[in-house]
Amino acid sequence: MGWNWAPPSDRRLVILPTSNWGATTSGRRVRYPSAPMAKRRTSGIQRRERASEDALNKRLDGSSGIALPDWRLLLIGGVLIVGVIILVLVLLFASGPDPSAGTQLANDGSEHVAVGTTCRSAQAPCGPDPYSSLPAASGPHWDPSGLAQWGAYSTPQNESQLIHNLEHGGVVIWYDPEQVDADGVSELTSYVERQVSAGISGRFKFILTPWGGEGELPAPIAVTAWRQLLELDTVDTGALDAFTRENYGLAPEPNGGPGPPG
Repeated sequence: MGWNWAPPSDRRLVILPTSNWGATTSGRRVRYPSAPMAKRRTSGIQRRERASEDALNKRLDGSSGIALPDWRLLLIGGVLIVGVIILVLVLLFASGPDPSAGTQLANDGSEHVAVGTTCRSAQAPCGPDPYSSLPAASGPHWDPSGLAQWGAYSTPQNESQLIHNLEHGGVVIWYDPEQVDADGVSELTSYVERQVSAGISGRFKFILTPWGGEGELPAPIAVTAWRQLLELDTVDTGALDAFTRENYGLAPEPNGGPGPPG
């Protein structure tokens, strides 16, 4: 009896598609480590996607050119603005009033006395020390029948008379004839006559007179309004304008007194 050999035709590779096992050979099945590799591939893809998104966002932010301001810069800017405001307020209030506005004086009253009375005299017809300043800017004065006309005078007028003109909102300019020369007097005269005739800004109540009363003026030129006094060493029409703007008409009876000439 002879030996007949046949090839092992029944040894075939079997693929199990629904299994994690690979092909079988010689009766043994081989398992492929497919799941771990798939996980690593997925993780790598996700990392690359995130990196791409981050790079795109950075490019977009850089191209916009818009950056949020640092809060510290905002704080410094706010402090600087507040400091500037405080400095402006300090400068405004520290500068004080315009010196050309004059000095405010005490109220010496508004009592009427007889026409022709000189209150500042040795006889003291109006009582001792009727005026707290020289020249007076309030206090006893002539009754309404003795009001002076507005304009420039070359001879001294009575102090007690002109106080009544101040009570009606006028401005009286006194000068010391021994300290103001002819040119200065001429300039003051022209100034007052121009104001009276033109009524600049509706202001015509001005009187210019040399001082002839008791005592000496505190300065070569003394400008008075009701309870206000401005002292000038020289003729200064700018200061006269400033004094007028601040004090003209600020008196107990601003609508009274003589009208404009003509």
